Amino acid sequence: MARNRARTTDGHFIADDPTTEANEAYEEAVKPARKARQNNAPKNDMKSEYSFFVSANPEANAFDIRVGDDIVDGRWDVERQYVHWRVPTALTEGFKMHHHVWSGRIISCEDE
Repeated sequence: MARNRARTTDGHFIADDPTTEANEAYEEAVKPARKARQNNAPKNDMKSEYSFFVSANPEANAFDIRVGDDIVDGRWDVERQYVHWRVPTALTEGFKMHHHVWSGRIISCEDE
């Protein structure tokens, strides 16, 4: 782990006290935890015909989802990072039972 120079609350360096065993002039650096990026889901303008889903994180490639005997095509977004699926209303419940959906890899774009 990296070491950083210890500072006071005013930002001044803290000197080492040679009479102690610990080196007060340095402290262990702690990396901040990374926050997950929140996606803005596209608006659903065709509520009666389709349900829309998007990958929760950037994907390496677009992939299709099989729902029973039907296949729902996965399409790239404009930046080619996230994959979107336009699911017919009749297949929505089956699509929600796919393991990518209930594990959180694919999320719904429905307006709450």
